[in-house]
Amino acid sequence: MSETLSNVAEVAPLIRERAAEIEQGRQVPADVVGLLAEAGCLRMLVPAHHGGDALPLADALRVIEEISRADGSTGWLIGQIGLAHLLFACFPEQAQKEIYAGGPDVAGAGAVAPKGRAAADGDGWRVTGQWPFVTGCTHAEWVYLNCMVVEGRTPQVGPGGVPLTRMALFPAAELEILDTWDVVGLRGTASHDVRVSGAFCPGRRGFSLQGDTPGVRQAVFSIAQAGLLIAAVDLGIAQGALDEIAELAAGGRRRSFSRGSMASSPVFQDRLGEAWLTVRAARALLHEEAGAAWETATAGRVAEPLGRACLRATAAKVTDLAARAVRTAHELAGGAAVYQTSPLQRRLRDIHTATQHFVNGRDFYATVGALLVGEKVDPAGF
Repeated sequence: MSETLSNVAEVAPLIRERAAEIEQGRQVPADVVGLLAEAGCLRMLVPAHHGGDALPLADALRVIEEISRADGSTGWLIGQIGLAHLLFACFPEQAQKEIYAGGPDVAGAGAVAPKGRAAADGDGWRVTGQWPFVTGCTHAEWVYLNCMVVEGRTPQVGPGGVPLTRMALFPAAELEILDTWDVVGLRGTASHDVRVSGAFCPGRRGFSLQGDTPGVRQAVFSIAQAGLLIAAVDLGIAQGALDEIAELAAGGRRRSFSRGSMASSPVFQDRLGEAWLTVRAARALLHEEAGAAWETATAGRVAEPLGRACLRATAAKVTDLAARAVRTAHELAGGAAVYQTSPLQRRLRDIHTATQHFVNGRDFYATVGALLVGEKVDPAGF
């Protein structure tokens, strides 16, 4: 067990107690973020040369799962801060020194989808756009934003007609936050829109996502890891749901018109046992893929196409299995789970909101299948 995971285990009961408050406030309170920073959660994926802990990916996933077991929104926030640090490592060293000038416990946020435009302006770029789903923007100190490269208003394209994009980095104070996060689940993530209009981004605070350089490969790998970070959240939500239904049953609950307790029902036992093992299977898949990906990256190698495709498909499969387990827990609770006071209804809403994220789609199953039968696949797609 890493020191960070041990610290989180101590903080988790408090997070679970405040889960309803986090949802109602639509963001994780600053004091909770502070406790998680003290536990090491903000620095766990920061490079060692910037003062971070540089945990192996699998260790970071365990931390994110444990937090999500207490509250899905809080786990999602920490996972997205972790992704921000993976992407910060792709920016020029001068930008990294700016980010970590005050130490490694930095709250980062951003958007990978290219919803803005970047036009060359001297030694930098003029950036305009509005990006949705910027988790934790209310806590962030630095924000990365992916942009389409334009000349005038015309998108620029590279070889093969692929649109050119550029990642731009801004101090959070230079961005406008739009209060748009009114949603059904993961309500506490503060995933509002952010907007800029003609903001200047110096060249040192940007990088291109095109080409086949080590930096680009690192950035693509970092984005691929986003799926694993989200899958860890989904596992935590599922494990928390199973904890809650088991606790409810162990407390002697009876279903209406039932002679025996819920816990004594063979049907209940069968479904709970299957759901428990489903989560264990999903966790094993997640950590196997995370371990293989991390080993490849730290050795400086480029993953083979099938390995890359499996990495991207893992998020979809783990999320699907986690969602099945949450649905089972919710169904087993019966009418008790429909009340706002039941954490199981929040787990159900959170997991089904998570399934809507683009990294959890089925697209990469087909890529895996195509590679298995020797079909050609566009490597730019994964």
